[in-house]
This record gives sequence, structure tokens and C-alpha cells, in this order.
Amino acid sequence: MPQLTHRTRPFRPRAATAAAAAAAALLLAPTCAPPAAAATAPARTAPARTALAWGACPAPTPNANGTVTPRDPRQQCASPRVPRDYRHPEAGSITLEISRIRTATPAHRHGDLLVVPGGPGGSGLDHPSRMATQLPPAVLDHDDLIGLDERGIGNSTPVACGLPPADRSAALAYPFPAPDGTITANLAHAHRVADSCAARTGGYLADITTANSARDLDRVRAALGDPRISYLGTYLGEVYATLFPARTDRVVLDSVVAPGGERQALGLLGQGAEDAFPDLAAWLAAHDSTLHLGADPAAVRATYDRLTARLDTTPLVLGDGRVLTGNALRTVTYATLVSPAYYPTAAAVWQRAAATPPTTPAATPAAALSAAADGPAGPLPSVVPDNFIAAQDAVLCGDTPWPRDSAYYAARTAADRIRHPLTNGMPGNVWPCAFWHYRPAEPPVRITGAGPRNILLLQDLRDPDTPLTGARRTRRALGHRGALLTVDAAGHGVDFADPRVRDPLTAFLLTGRLPG
Repeated sequence: MPQLTHRTRPFRPRAATAAAAAAAALLLAPTCAPPAAAATAPARTAPARTALAWGACPAPTPNANGTVTPRDPRQQCASPRVPRDYRHPEAGSITLEISRIRTATPAHRHGDLLVVPGGPGGSGLDHPSRMATQLPPAVLDHDDLIGLDERGIGNSTPVACGLPPADRSAALAYPFPAPDGTITANLAHAHRVADSCAARTGGYLADITTANSARDLDRVRAALGDPRISYLGTYLGEVYATLFPARTDRVVLDSVVAPGGERQALGLLGQGAEDAFPDLAAWLAAHDSTLHLGADPAAVRATYDRLTARLDTTPLVLGDGRVLTGNALRTVTYATLVSPAYYPTAAAVWQRAAATPPTTPAATPAAALSAAADGPAGPLPSVVPDNFIAAQDAVLCGDTPWPRDSAYYAARTAADRIRHPLTNGMPGNVWPCAFWHYRPAEPPVRITGAGPRNILLLQDLRDPDTPLTGARRTRRALGHRGALLTVDAAGHGVDFADPRVRDPLTAFLLTGRLPG
């Protein structure tokens, strides 16, 4: 579920798309420096009008694969300050970095459209520049685009954990269990990450939550002078529309996270993989004359099972020193499910595994995963080596409480290996949240139908990261407020150029009219 710019906006936890985009290998990373610690108590929000001084933006933050997204020269930035802890505004403030691209036709301007790429953990400051190339021209004429680095991320008082490279690499990978299903190494790694984050950043970690980011958005709305604001993004929009229903204009949720947030989303990854894998299998089968990985989807699935089982016992040492394990193959395969554009990457890795006999004795899962995750030339460059990890874990752990019992994760992993063999227990496995030093300061935001009917949910039918089952749960929770538009497609993030999406999206943003 992690980050990398693919064909559209959303990115999910860890580095799945990064793995795919980094070609035959796997994942990567982004870090930063924190402020002091703080206390907690019941939240209060009093948006204050803040004068925004628009000017040049900070230097672009590299994407997870080391590239830099071209920035629209019209994009400007500003740096408002917001309370660090909304329960105790007197405890100090943090800086947000926000951006905008103004419409080229101000006479047609309706208002401001917040464009947020999802996450958690990834920079959104340059998202207006990305979206200016993807949204329909009528929408760009209608609204100014507003982006931001959410609190704790990038240029917005960032957090860091100070993880060494090996732990950074492992933290970016999904927590697959050992080949025999045990999670001892996963538990140890989760402990180390939680301890390192607490030692490096302290109590500020407790303030990095989706609810607080929603409160930040309302401060941005007030600073812009908008009585209501429109939104295009993912789970943050659900929370904002719940906490501030009267201040929403038009809300678009692209690739819908199930109610309950990212912890619930992680548990659905096995189902998401099962939904999306048949499209990859059909593509590989259609190219069997050159790939020789199976003449039909069932044969392709059998090839996957055979290769992962063989690499579980005898990993393959690649020519550049990396190790291809069963879990590495599972990771890169899952990563490529986010977009059909990545299917050739899966084919290349599968062929490498199938054509070259394993030549090395079994390595420890942690060492093998670390070697694969660093990619061909070691860790990829980034502005802040583990900011993505630190911010993502802070949100995952701060939004909802996680069980603390190691046996709970062992049992979930074992059950998930049986239920969803493609992901081999990963969705049920432990995350650093099991050992996080800061408990959630408030209950999870409960998504409800209280508010205006102004939410459009966009969803691919076969999404590996935010599967359809979660989108349907959110639609039910929103009741009359939302309409769910599904697209017969595989991948994470709808394609705005597809007329099935473009036309109803444009109509909604311009007129407020939801599809039936």
C-alpha cells in the first residue's frame, strides 16, 4: 500500500508502488527533525483567520523512486502556523507548508479544491502540479488547486525515527512472516521501530493523526477565506467531512478506505490482492508465447505458488548481490497490482525466478528482505531518510488503538495465510503500532451520514490497496451523504481520463450533482 506516483493519486502504507516502479527489485524510503513533546486532552477547534503570504515553494521533495515531479511554474506556497495539539493550543504551534495553483480563468472561479494524494506519510505539496496535468480542463477553470504537506510530513514540521538503513528498508516492506509462518523477526523489528521513533521524536508523534490533519485543513480553509471548501483525496476527506460537515462544498474520495481508517484497510489487503491478481494472471497468460509463465490464469497462479514456495526454501542470489526470496517475489507481485502499467515488471521478476536455478542456501528472512528492499544500488536518495516511515506509523498508530499481545498477531497471521494464500499472512501481521509508546489521544473518528449529500466515492472494482468491500462499507456508513461510482478496472486509483470517471466527476465538481 505505499507510495510512489503511478497513474493516479492515492498511495497506501509502505512502499508497494515504489517496488514496482523501481523495476525488478523492491522498495525504498524517505526522514526529518522533530519538535519537543506535548500533553493531551479533549479536542477543541477554533479556526483563526491567518494572513497567507504566498511566494516561492521549497525545493521539491524527491518521489520514493528518487525522481522529482515537474512543478508547474504557477505553483506558489505559504507557511501558516497551526496548533501542535488542538486539545492544548497553548502548548505551541507547528508550521504547515501549503501550495496553490490559481485557475487560468479567474472569471469562472468557483472556489478552492484541496487535492490530497492519500497516504499516510507522503508529501502532497506538489500535488497541485500533478493534478493540473490530470484533471479535466473544466475543473481547472472552475477552482484554484490547493495542496499541502500534512503535519509531520516533508516541509510541515516533519517527524523522523533515525532508523539505520537496514531497518528503513524493512520498514518500507510489508510485514510478511517467515517462510514457516512465524513472526519472531517481525515482532523484533516492530519493537525497534517503535523504540527508535519515540527516542528520536518524542510526544510530537502523538499529535500526528488524521483527525488533527483534518483540523489543519479547516485552518487552511479559514486562512483562504472560504466558508466551505471542496476536497479530492482519500481517507482524510472522510474524516474532514465528518468533523466539519457544514464546511464541505464538494468532496471526492478516490479509492475509498474502509471506515475505521488505515488499521482496517491493512486487514483488507489479502482480499484486495485476490480481487486484483486475476487481471495480472490474465495478462501474463495472454503473453505466454514469450513469457512461458502459464497458458491460462490457473496455470499462472500455479507458477506463482511454485516459485514462491521454491524461493522460500532456497532464495536466489542475483548478479548484483541482492537476494530474491519468496517474500520478495510476493512483495513485488503485490506492488505491481496497483496498475496494469506495472505488469511487465512482474513478468520480468517472475522470469528471473523461473529461468535461473536457485544457487544459495536459505538466508534469514530479515537479511534477504533488507537486501532486496534496498534495490540495485542501495537506498535511493531522499530529502529525509525515514520521514515517510515515521509519519505513516504515527498516523497508523495514533488514529486507532492496536492490540499489544504478540499472540494476537501470530494467530491473525496464521489464519490469514489460510484465508488468502497470495499474501501469505502479511495483512494480519504485526506493525510497530503494537509497541507504540503513545496511545491514541481520542477515539477513532466514526464516519456517519450526518451532513449534506455532497460526497462522490470513486472506486475501481479490483483495487488491491483499498478493495471494493471497504468502499461499500464506507458508502453504507455515509448513508444519504454519498454516491458510489464503480469502474470496471483493476488498479489503485481511478483514471481521470476515462470518460466513465471524467464525465460524472466534472459534472459533480461543477454543479454539485451526484450520479444516481
